[in-house]
Amino acid sequence: MTSLLTLSLVQVPLLTRLREWHLKMEELQSFGTPLLMLLPITPSGLVGLLEYFQQFYGNPPIYIHENGQRTYRNTTLQDIGRVRHMHGYIGGLLDAVRNGSNARGYFVWSFLDLFELLFGFEEGYGLYYVDLDDKDLKRYPKLSAHWYSNFLKGGNISLDMVETISSLSQSHLSE
Repeated sequence: MTSLLTLSLVQVPLLTRLREWHLKMEELQSFGTPLLMLLPITPSGLVGLLEYFQQFYGNPPIYIHENGQRTYRNTTLQDIGRVRHMHGYIGGLLDAVRNGSNARGYFVWSFLDLFELLFGFEEGYGLYYVDLDDKDLKRYPKLSAHWYSNFLKGGNISLDMVETISSLSQSHLSE
């Protein structure tokens, strides 16, 4: 079973002056093994959390570390799910900053696929695939690496453009 903790933005009575996290456990429905399941993309949760910090903790500086989407390590380099994930969360972060959040940094989960504590080398979170069968551990950029690089350079980050590139790449591979 795979579970997810989510922040429930329940109004806390002002008289109690409580500043506690209100978390609820949700069981994620999986199809097949848990490793096949993508983490849900819920940027509204990030926006809500940043607003919560802004309202109840005096808007401290926030740095978001290790935000990302998991995939099987040996899947395609066309990781459109990870691109959708980054697009959503970075967009949510931008909305929160425009609304006054003091978020100052965002970091993807991992630059490279690497050993994960719970699943070893079966899952990957990186923007670059590492060929563990190659003696030189050759690295290959995934679609998400190209998208993120383009985003950092101020380029076109439209999901329509990315999905077109991804489908063209897939049709080229099947020839």
